[in-house]
Amino acid sequence: MIILYFKKDKQKHAIKVERGEELLIALDKFLKKNRIKYASIKNWQLEFFQEKSIISKRIAQSILHALKIAT
Repeated sequence: MIILYFKKDKQKHAIKVERGEELLIALDKFLKKNRIKYASIKNWQLEFFQEKSIISKRIAQSILHALKIAT
């Protein structure tokens, strides 16, 4: 399981996915549903729990790296 944490206006949010490939899709849906603008998000963090796939972990890390660069 992969968990992406981020803060927006002192509120901490978390998105949980099973595979790294699902992370960007889940983040997009969460932001649209909660009407959160991408530019207002700070402090991106990833956590891995019992992650068996190295590829899935690397995909999630690459997405996080791109998100940090873009903000």
